[in-house]
Amino acid sequence: MFVYVFLSLIFLTGGQQATPAAREPAQDSLGRSTPRGTVLGFLDAAHRRDFAAARQYLDTTLKGEPAEELARKLGVVLDSRLPANLDKLSEQAEGSLSDGLPLKKELVGAIATSEEPLEIQLDRVRDRDEMVWLFSAQTLKRIPAVYDEIGSSSVYDYIPDWMQRPLLLSIALWQWLAMALGLAAAVGISMGVRRMALPVLHRALGSFGADKDNHHLDLLIGPLRALVLLAVIHLTFSILRLPLLARQLWIFLSSNALIIVCAWFFLRCVRLSGMALGRRVERRGADSTALVRLLQRTANLLAVFIVAVIILQNAGFNVTAVLAGLGVGGIAIALAAQKTLENLFGGISLIFDKPVRVGDTCRFGTQEGIIEDIGLRSTRFRTAGRSVLTVPNGQLSVMNLENLGMRDKMAFQHTVAIHPETTKLQLTHVLDGIRAVLAEHPMVETSTRRVRLTKLAPTSIELEVLAYILTINAERFLAIQEELLLRILDVIEKSETSTALPSQVVLVNRDTVASQSRSAGKSSS
Repeated sequence: MFVYVFLSLIFLTGGQQATPAAREPAQDSLGRSTPRGTVLGFLDAAHRRDFAAARQYLDTTLKGEPAEELARKLGVVLDSRLPANLDKLSEQAEGSLSDGLPLKKELVGAIATSEEPLEIQLDRVRDRDEMVWLFSAQTLKRIPAVYDEIGSSSVYDYIPDWMQRPLLLSIALWQWLAMALGLAAAVGISMGVRRMALPVLHRALGSFGADKDNHHLDLLIGPLRALVLLAVIHLTFSILRLPLLARQLWIFLSSNALIIVCAWFFLRCVRLSGMALGRRVERRGADSTALVRLLQRTANLLAVFIVAVIILQNAGFNVTAVLAGLGVGGIAIALAAQKTLENLFGGISLIFDKPVRVGDTCRFGTQEGIIEDIGLRSTRFRTAGRSVLTVPNGQLSVMNLENLGMRDKMAFQHTVAIHPETTKLQLTHVLDGIRAVLAEHPMVETSTRRVRLTKLAPTSIELEVLAYILTINAERFLAIQEELLLRILDVIEKSETSTALPSQVVLVNRDTVASQSRSAGKSSS
């Protein structure tokens, strides 16, 4: 209740923040210097049933009780039929200059009647030595007829007088009781939303709405209950035809509440979308959890920021300067966090382009290791020495990154050095034998195997052996490579030759040795 009264005071004190230079201080003691002041002042006097004061807001020649009766009827008409758009009333002494009306005229609103709509207008007239705004005489002419139209179908005749006594915010006692019953009904209806909404959500969300995921779908039940609660309360208030100021306050509160509830629903939808996206990523074997969390948090922060801006705007605060300041501050932050942003976008690039994945063996620069984690800022590698190497994503995005884990086959490439005294017949047997070894092995690719004599060196005869092993498993490749090398050695032995071993020939001159011996004898003596 205190919050309700506090917000009403905020609303009644002005919905738009104007600079002191743009707003004229009210000089009229009744606040009639501006259109907004006239309407609010009249409603305040009418709700206090001070019709002697209320008649001073009317541009009429009537005096005494007839003028007070006219003020009473005008108050009833405004409370019953006038649309709640008082926040659009001008607070300037000259009135609104952009409404298309002549100067010294202001349109408050239009009331639907059985005939043509009744326009509630204000005229700026001189009262003694001051220029004030009053309800126009043209408008007041039709007030009695519209009042009679309202009274002919009014339920007030069936309500005791003691229940029509106005209380807080000029709301009658019976209206407070009706609002309490409407609120209780709204709470009761909202409690049944889950039973009605879950089947619809199951059908709408498909496989994601399986029975085991009811605890996920329950995330949407809270916002849906709030929406139903607001809808029922709004319907109740519309039927009750609350006083104009109460309706205006309700519109202000309900519009902001609706924005908050919609934002709440959006945040829950983002959370469910993040869960669904995470599942899809897991099924594909990718590790994009960090990116999913980043997108989810970014959407949440953006939604909260937009809601805050809209609510402040509705409350009358000038958010233009705040947004401009945030724009300048964002540029400054972006410049200061350039490296961080570079790593962030580098991580996003790695996640989307997928040049590497967790578990792949990669070679970058002079380093080689297995990827353990791809984060938004850096990527962690486990090196052959079992240490953890962390590389910023900004560097990886511009680095030549060789993904050894994405090979479709592995190269078996060796240079076999044969003893230089090997004869041509022996060499032919070695070449044919190695080719037969490669041809017989089922894991050797047929179209790419090659065995060629490539070099006749002083100390060896070199053969190039090249083939691709049809496996991407490193351990399996090493086992096959070992098997092939042993068979090649067996072929060389059967060809009655051998592999070339590194050798060095030292030529010794006899005169040099004798000279070194004499020098050693002299030094010892």
